[in-house]
Amino acid sequence: MACEIQVQNSYRLAVFVPAAVLSVALLLGQAPQVSDDNAKAKAAAKAKQNAKNFENNATVITFFDREGKKVGTVGERALYSQPVMSPDRTRVAVIKNDLDAEARDLWVLDVATGKNTRITTSAARDSVNGPVWSPDGRQVAYVAMRNSSEAVYRKAVSGEGPEELLYKNPGAFLNLSDWSLDGRFLSFSKSDLSGGAVYVLPLNGAGERKPIEVFRSESQLFEPRFSPDGRFLSYVSLDQAGKSEVFVRLIDASAGLGPWQVSEGSRGAAFWRRDGKELYYLGLDLAAVMVVETITAPAFTFAKPRVLFRTPSPIPGRIANINNHNFGREGEQFIVLLPPSGPQLQQITVYDRQGKVVSKVGEPGLYSGPAISPDGTRVAVLRTDLRNGQQDIWTVDIATGKATQLTNDLLGKNTPKWSPDGSYILYVSTRGSYSGVYRKASDGIGSEELLFRYTPGAGLNLTDISPDGRFLACGSGGVVLVVPLMGSDPLSRKAVEFSREEFNVSNGRFSPDGRFLAYRSDETKRGEVYVRSFDRPQARLARANGSCRKRAPPACRPGERTARSFSSGNRGGAILR
Repeated sequence: MACEIQVQNSYRLAVFVPAAVLSVALLLGQAPQVSDDNAKAKAAAKAKQNAKNFENNATVITFFDREGKKVGTVGERALYSQPVMSPDRTRVAVIKNDLDAEARDLWVLDVATGKNTRITTSAARDSVNGPVWSPDGRQVAYVAMRNSSEAVYRKAVSGEGPEELLYKNPGAFLNLSDWSLDGRFLSFSKSDLSGGAVYVLPLNGAGERKPIEVFRSESQLFEPRFSPDGRFLSYVSLDQAGKSEVFVRLIDASAGLGPWQVSEGSRGAAFWRRDGKELYYLGLDLAAVMVVETITAPAFTFAKPRVLFRTPSPIPGRIANINNHNFGREGEQFIVLLPPSGPQLQQITVYDRQGKVVSKVGEPGLYSGPAISPDGTRVAVLRTDLRNGQQDIWTVDIATGKATQLTNDLLGKNTPKWSPDGSYILYVSTRGSYSGVYRKASDGIGSEELLFRYTPGAGLNLTDISPDGRFLACGSGGVVLVVPLMGSDPLSRKAVEFSREEFNVSNGRFSPDGRFLAYRSDETKRGEVYVRSFDRPQARLARANGSCRKRAPPACRPGERTARSFSSGNRGGAILR
């Protein structure tokens, strides 16, 4: 697991390591000379890290009955996701992650023999997602990302013959979810911060198909699935407050009925039984499989949801799927991906610059985004509640381990950072269609304050605050942004582009004197760190084109001594891998 390291003037690092596992921190420093020995060392380090990731995260596909009893497994340990059982329950389509090849591909496993059949072969950094079975079990449809272009394909489950292009997505993040029992349609959704839409894709005819929009909402929409009679779609709606619920609606909305909320808080998609008499979904605690009794004809009615069974998994989110095909649509068998060896908890650990452990802070847990305070006495961190999966910002005292909760909500949030004087924690939170930067007192007292609100529908990451507290460094869509904190109205503050190129740039960090900005770029087809002058006068930031972008001087171009890379091909700023 990769985590950002916050490098402060005290030369101490706040990092996370899996409990009982030794990790290596890679520090930004003098670029080594390129050599065969260096390349071999990097390859060996990558292989070692891949082996560790596999050991920590590989699992076995496991079957449970509707009483929660384990009834079998299939296949060897691997990095599986999105398992889907065939209609005849003899095979499982599943995504496998190949760490060495840096790709995710679709495989089909035989339940009886464990035999693997490869369906797709992706290039490095390409991926496949969203497998769904055809009703006759002869084909699988899936979404493939290739050369930054996303499309829906189908192919024979034997792995033989060419794949067929069904639809080219003009954007990204298409969520393919189901194949109707009559074989005529696929269902999918697309969502961003501005809301979501549900579509059905007709499969009749030849050539590329055109999707039909079923409905659109200001809420984000996921996992639309056909009822067995093809009249209804179940789907997950994530509202602007971050609350997730399962709904059912008619595909033909002309009758003016519905939608119906059938859940009382959910953490996953819903799946129909073959006869349409039950719906299944994950409960709020992420270990409970919930069931709702339903009737689809002549009108839709449903009962109060109840717990069907609980999995033995203590880790939220590790139930991979309870798909309508996963139990032959009879509601008698479920596929679950369990943790490989119990909780994969992490320990907040402080290192000195020689890589020696200084102290371990607080209790093990599920953490991300650590940031050490300017005086080196506290750590700000995102912590996930093991009971319900809610993620909030906490501060932890390094000396005593005392933890203070700063936020308590379901809203999406990321990248906590300290103000230069340590009195505030700044973070990004998503409210409705907007991502904004907020701050709250680091002692947890008082209300939060909005500092900046970004473009509706666009994501945002906060990467740093200038030493004088006058500027924010942010990232969005492969662009490094700078936000001047001028004036008192947060809605009037505007982001300006420090760097926009045809390649991706990210992770802007101010130098301690505020004169320079370091950032990551993939211009050379691998991750490199560059340093550029940060010209802060207002006149520069208020240029007519609204951008402070300029090409880096020749001394900072790739291959020169001032273009420093601390890890060839790594995927973040200073990181722990």
